Amino acid sequence: MKSRSNWLLIAAAAVVIAHPTAQAQAPLDAEAIVVGAGLSGLAAAVEMGRAGVNVRIVDMNSVMGGHAVMAGGFAIADSPLQARLGYEDSPEKAYRDWMEWTEDGNAEWTRFYAENSREHIWDWLGDMNVEFIRIAGGWENSVPRFHHTFRGAVDVVRALYREALSLPSVSFDWNENVESLVVDGDRVAGVATRNTRTGEESTLRGRYVVLATGGFAGNIERVLANWRTDLPRPDRLLLGASPLAQGSGLDLATGAGASLKWMNRHYIYTNGIVDPRDPAQTLAITGGNGNSLWVNQQGLRFTNEDGRDKEILADLMVQNPTSYWSIFDEKSRDRFAMRGREWIKNRVDGHTVLDNPDAVVKANSLDAIAAETGLPAGPLKASVARFNELVASGRDTDFNRFASADNAPPTIDTPPYYAIEYFPMPRKSMGGVAVDLETRALDASGEPVPGLYAVGELTGSVGINGTHGMDGMFLGPALVTGRVAGQSISRLHAANNETLPLKAQTVEEPMPDPATWRADLDANALRALVDLDREGYWHFQISHELVLERSYECTMCHSARVPFAAIDNREHKLAQVNVCGNCHGR
Repeated sequence: MKSRSNWLLIAAAAVVIAHPTAQAQAPLDAEAIVVGAGLSGLAAAVEMGRAGVNVRIVDMNSVMGGHAVMAGGFAIADSPLQARLGYEDSPEKAYRDWMEWTEDGNAEWTRFYAENSREHIWDWLGDMNVEFIRIAGGWENSVPRFHHTFRGAVDVVRALYREALSLPSVSFDWNENVESLVVDGDRVAGVATRNTRTGEESTLRGRYVVLATGGFAGNIERVLANWRTDLPRPDRLLLGASPLAQGSGLDLATGAGASLKWMNRHYIYTNGIVDPRDPAQTLAITGGNGNSLWVNQQGLRFTNEDGRDKEILADLMVQNPTSYWSIFDEKSRDRFAMRGREWIKNRVDGHTVLDNPDAVVKANSLDAIAAETGLPAGPLKASVARFNELVASGRDTDFNRFASADNAPPTIDTPPYYAIEYFPMPRKSMGGVAVDLETRALDASGEPVPGLYAVGELTGSVGINGTHGMDGMFLGPALVTGRVAGQSISRLHAANNETLPLKAQTVEEPMPDPATWRADLDANALRALVDLDREGYWHFQISHELVLERSYECTMCHSARVPFAAIDNREHKLAQVNVCGNCHGR
């Protein structure tokens, strides 16, 4: 594990100091540079682009979206959909609910979010034809507030990206990893980048830099180095976030003088299954069966399986070891569902997990389950028998999971039986760069770092979740803080009322002739490309692995408007975003 001094060395290396006068007259590449094309970065860019600010979005990947393309919904208070469904809500009620649940959430940002989530999310996205179609509840809400579109957050990402592409003052640089920030005197004045495909290094200069790089939940070392003080450390953590969520933005920000807050706050999921397709056995699938019984490694039930996630986490962290087994039978097989990996399909014949002996123990008796899992047979069988007695009685007097026969799960008594081992996994970061209510990055004394803004999960969702995560309170704050940053910079742009010298932009290439374009890549040639180990082709490899696995035709996604080449003009990009639903559908 890296020591604290090593982290400081990394942070110190993440800034390039420029002489304050040498670059003073240099032309700018953009007025504002946004690092990260996820939800918060896109929201910031759209706000600024609409205000006439020249924006350059830089992303280390070849596509937009970040983690949001695999995410769910948004917390919104007092929405029209709530009213249509008969839920009486208000910003004040939402504020009280959220502050009570989090116990130590950021009161200023929580109130701002409660009072503005309808306008900042529902109204704003509605103008881009985003439709929320359903609402889910949650332990933290006295009325349901977790709003979803048809396909989840990917619908919002696509709408924001389309809007950004429609704005002539917004441009994108793909496959550009920001290696460091450029600082003139005490002001952040640009970024130094390296192209992940070509290795070419360059410097982009801008009046403002918005860091929208996401959290650090994909960095297990960093999570453990900043573990919570109120819970024991786990024996093993699976990787529940993107491996790309390394916290690079933290180092960029601190290298420029920004401070960090709440770094030991993490949203830890307790339902992580080892991804059977991961050779390293470190990646997690999020999965579960609502009818299952959970037992610890001693074969004993230890928590309310339907209880509040923060209480389940506390119960799990005192087990030895900190993992558990989910037990269910054949009649509950179809209740098992998964998400979190691109290849997942639920409820299929020849199930990719349930019928995989490397992922699940499946046997015709509980004795056989015990033998294969290493669980003690006596306690395991006693736990299942006790569970079945409680189900038959209609009341769980041990852990209060159900109080009537109507709410009770079925008994576990129909072979074959299934056992799946679960581990905790960090999913989202709830601490990060300290910012004010304008999302300006703050130094250790609480003063803004000139020219530097931070948004989204990089800020720990501005502390709204406290030490306990909430549904929709990661995507929601990502969008809201992105908008706030964009509005803050747009106000400065309007107040300055000056024309800054900008470098000329690259001329976009025309698209191929639709009459002559042909799909001329066969499966063997595609397989050879997918198998190449090439930096900067992460999304290409994942998406085309699915193409090969599912035998998709090239023309399902490609055309003259989405050719077999770098997508380098706005028409190409608009056409490309229309095919995202082929893989990111629900």
